[in-house]
Amino acid sequence: MPGIIAVVLVLPVAQQAYAEFSLHAQFSYVDETKIMHVLGEIRNESASAMKNVLITISFYDKEGKLLDEFIRVPELRVINPGDSSPFEILYLNQTTVESVANFKLSAEGQATGLKEKQLSITSSKSRLDLLGTYYINAVAKNNGQETATNSIMIATLYDKDGRVVAVSKALAEAGPGSSDMTAGSESPFGIAITEKLQTYKTAQYSLVVDSDKYVSDVVVLQPSGPGLSAPSNQTQSGCLIATAAFGSELAPEVQHLRLFRDGIALKTSAGSGFMKVFNGWYYSFSPSVASYERQAPWLQSAMRTLIQPLLRILVISTSVYDSLAFNSELGIVAAGVTASTLVGLLYFAPIGAVLGIVSRKRQWCMSRARLVLAGSWAASMTAIAFAEIAAFEIAMMFATSLLVLSAIITAVIAVARAVKS
Repeated sequence: MPGIIAVVLVLPVAQQAYAEFSLHAQFSYVDETKIMHVLGEIRNESASAMKNVLITISFYDKEGKLLDEFIRVPELRVINPGDSSPFEILYLNQTTVESVANFKLSAEGQATGLKEKQLSITSSKSRLDLLGTYYINAVAKNNGQETATNSIMIATLYDKDGRVVAVSKALAEAGPGSSDMTAGSESPFGIAITEKLQTYKTAQYSLVVDSDKYVSDVVVLQPSGPGLSAPSNQTQSGCLIATAAFGSELAPEVQHLRLFRDGIALKTSAGSGFMKVFNGWYYSFSPSVASYERQAPWLQSAMRTLIQPLLRILVISTSVYDSLAFNSELGIVAAGVTASTLVGLLYFAPIGAVLGIVSRKRQWCMSRARLVLAGSWAASMTAIAFAEIAAFEIAMMFATSLLVLSAIITAVIAVARAVKS
């Protein structure tokens, strides 16, 4: 029917939890062809993997009369315990769609064995074109010992409220006419999501790869236009050593590091100033370290161990930042001091311990060092205030770097004094 505009429905839905499943992130709308879309995620709440999952949806009018009922399957063939799968159900009765006032969802499935998570997503980039089509190009790897037959990648788009607004999928481009990923191989996927009345709402999206044999973990990403996570864009992918350690720039640990950098530090003047200095130092050696790391499993394991405490430090620092969110510049300075101090206490503690032992034997006096350190704290804080007022980027780069070094050295001296006493 020409001229009809898509209508988004916020319907009162019975939010039920079942012995095996719960339903989340629901969203519904009527498109320009008068077909109603109901989207969401179904989570396996049982202790067993579930196959042959069926979702039943019953539609009612405002009088409570049943209008129609449909049964659909979720996107994943097997849902492991605690995992979720997106779904989309269509109400195809165009003559009664305007009478829908409510719907109810239920689900059932059969217990089965766990599906091994031997697939991984190694890269992804996305873009929204001028016509409203959302394109996702990604690469996945089969880490298992057997061929992953009928491999598909499922993309789920979420709005700012975390609701599912679109779901799409594509077969692996493993070879001419084949979607079977052989053991150890990588395959590209190209997904085009054409629901242009919904794609513009995308605040984040998730990817998961499924096959007859294996499945992957779900990876959640922030859309940022062309080149998301592009391997050739060094400043965008960042975290080269962490990426090599965890095997993919889409690993949750790498995303956590990137989130602190891009979502917090780079959105402030002080954080951006420090990152310019840090990146100049970090990228002077990280490419060669990451290259060697990929060839040395022992070094990858060591780096993963070293990075884990840093992730905890960033969680604490993020909490400090959030507590001062009324002033982002003050927040990032406090978060930076917190992170630097904890890094000094944890990673540089051996240096402090050695200094403490040596000073005990040689009777070194640390009062002069403390005086110099107090001066560096005062100078860094004063310089940060000046750089903020004058919008002087070079001064900010110097001031924030001095502040970070002061915090680390303070932690080292604290350890040395503790050992000495």
